[in-house]
Amino acid sequence: MHDAAPPPLTPAKTSAPISVRDAGKKRLRCPTCLESVAPGVDLCPECDEPLAGSKSLRTGAVTVKAPSWLSLHWRPLVTGLAMAGVLATGIALRSLAPGRFLPPKAASRSPSVVTPTCTSPCWHGEACQVGQCVWQKPNDVGHLGEQPLVTGPFALPKDVSDALPLDADRFALALLTGIEVHDARTGALVTLVSDAPQIKGLYRVGEHLYATSPQRLYVVDAATTGLQKTIDLGAMVGQVSVGANGRRALVSLPSAHAVAILATEYHAEIDRIHFGDDPVGPMGVDDTGTRALGTTGQVPLPGLRDPAGGAVYAFDPSRLASQQDRVRTSMLGNPVSVLMTPDGSASYVVLRAEDALVPLEWLPSGAVRRRERIQTCDEPEQIELVRRGRRALVRCHEGRALEVFDLVKGELARHIPFNGRATDLVVTPDGEQALVTLTGDGAGSLALVDLESYAVKLLPLSGEPKRVRLTPDGRMALVFSDWAKVAWVVR
Repeated sequence: MHDAAPPPLTPAKTSAPISVRDAGKKRLRCPTCLESVAPGVDLCPECDEPLAGSKSLRTGAVTVKAPSWLSLHWRPLVTGLAMAGVLATGIALRSLAPGRFLPPKAASRSPSVVTPTCTSPCWHGEACQVGQCVWQKPNDVGHLGEQPLVTGPFALPKDVSDALPLDADRFALALLTGIEVHDARTGALVTLVSDAPQIKGLYRVGEHLYATSPQRLYVVDAATTGLQKTIDLGAMVGQVSVGANGRRALVSLPSAHAVAILATEYHAEIDRIHFGDDPVGPMGVDDTGTRALGTTGQVPLPGLRDPAGGAVYAFDPSRLASQQDRVRTSMLGNPVSVLMTPDGSASYVVLRAEDALVPLEWLPSGAVRRRERIQTCDEPEQIELVRRGRRALVRCHEGRALEVFDLVKGELARHIPFNGRATDLVVTPDGEQALVTLTGDGAGSLALVDLESYAVKLLPLSGEPKRVRLTPDGRMALVFSDWAKVAWVVR
């Protein structure tokens, strides 16, 4: 009996399609890792990946869908929408706020007080307070006390021509051999600046000294007394005037009939203005440096008469010499001193031979107009400005007095008599005191005038003083006699 033949084997059906078939063996390959896999399994034992894949995986073709615009730009879109939401919220809240168009409420129910303004512009150094221009005293300045201490007299060399205090401990002397610096407490010689010979006058210009010689001007450092520069002017040097800002210095050249304009920043001559055939003497300049006056008068030697004639030149130091108008005003009576108001609106000229004070009004064209003259005491020789209260002080030599003029009202405010001839006048930087040197009968004194109460205090001296100079802070004075060749220090 023969056994029945077995039925033919049928390949097992798998749920996953076969991607790779081995022709020699009844085994399958995984479409992921390509390892041989026994038939009938759903997961690959090597990579644990399903054997049933998509048609694309079985055929090896991969289809990638392009990203949309929103998927690429959703971040800046969300940021912009958030910012727009914030702005829209602020606009909505502002529009819905109650009373948004009403003016802001005052802090108090009392009416606001409006500070009155000054009708006229204030001077340099003034402030408008309650409708008036009030001068503000600079810092670190003062005047001599009620009981000042007099030191001296100190004997000086015979060829001394001028003296100037440098600080509280030193003073300088102008000599033919140079500039001598002495101790202000003992009078002993400290040093000699021999590089600047034949000195005639000393002037303080900021932190420097301008020492004048017959044809040169020397620039000396006040702290170290070292020679900084020599300016050759080529003509006889007269007086030096410095404005309040200190940027320009005017040097009169009588023999050249001109005025040299110096720049104090670098100490050099920047221009020279000629005035015909008139020798220019005393000068005055305003605080702006745009208006100045030059006079042709001079104080005669004792016993001589006043020179005949006289003139005043109005010019602008800030303009070139070729652009000057050269306004000449006849001023008979020997104009020996001039005063410019800080704003340059008015000027005052002292006539020594006529015993008068002549006000000058500046016109927009640059010309000046003479006003009615004001009578003064005998032989007025000097006029100084007192910024505190807008006053002017006139020193009368033969009249033995000091007269105070109100520049606002244009009239005489006070007459202060003395017991001797007034030879020099200075005003302290704080505007509270005036110092006047007095001579007579072989003796002299220093008068301290209180410019608030006009009280006078006399300090007797053993000689006849001729000049008085102050330190920059006004707390020490140097009284100098070029006749007796002695000096006193008052502090």
